[in-house]
Amino acid sequence: MNILTRALAAALLVAAMPPVLAGVAAPASAHPFGPPPTARISATGSQVTIHYTASPDDWVALGTAKGAFKDPAPQLTGEEKLQRSTAVRDYLLGTITVAQDGKPCPGRLASLVGVTDNGARFSYNCDRPVDELDVTLTALVDLDSNYRNVLIFAPPVEQAQVLFNSQIRTQHVSFSGSTRNTAVIGLALWLTFVVAAGIGVLFTLRMRRRRKAA
Repeated sequence: MNILTRALAAALLVAAMPPVLAGVAAPASAHPFGPPPTARISATGSQVTIHYTASPDDWVALGTAKGAFKDPAPQLTGEEKLQRSTAVRDYLLGTITVAQDGKPCPGRLASLVGVTDNGARFSYNCDRPVDELDVTLTALVDLDSNYRNVLIFAPPVEQAQVLFNSQIRTQHVSFSGSTRNTAVIGLALWLTFVVAAGIGVLFTLRMRRRRKAA
């Protein structure tokens, strides 16, 4: 997000309601072709957390689409109305979900104060320690089908990023490195076997040459 775009989004949020609605009255005001929103996921025991971040102008577009700025309270800024919107909270809880063995893990959404800069933080309680999950990320996709979300794993988990879009809304993810480690170990054992076999062949050939020379 460049400085000009961030400044524009901030101006839209703190302006009076008519200018806000005029500035982002339609989902087309969002920017699905910029850097994709990201969801950073981590799991400790049966607890799962997701930190979802998007561009400030995407948050404004979301708030507009969900009617957050229709709050008539004149003393509130656009950002304060976004933070307090029940519709926005319900939307986020319904579009960013996790399930374990086909059963949804109940989720909670922390305060949205500072959401345009700091994102939204979710916590989920699953029935048992988490190793694999089905993650659903559909936030913003209904505003524009060109949107995509990217799931990234917090350290120490080392897994590839996972892409979500209008066609792929749910992905099965694993927090275990066992598959990758098994592959690495298997490759190492195979290379060890190849090297040992090569050494054995060279040793046999050398012994035969010595016998012939004798």
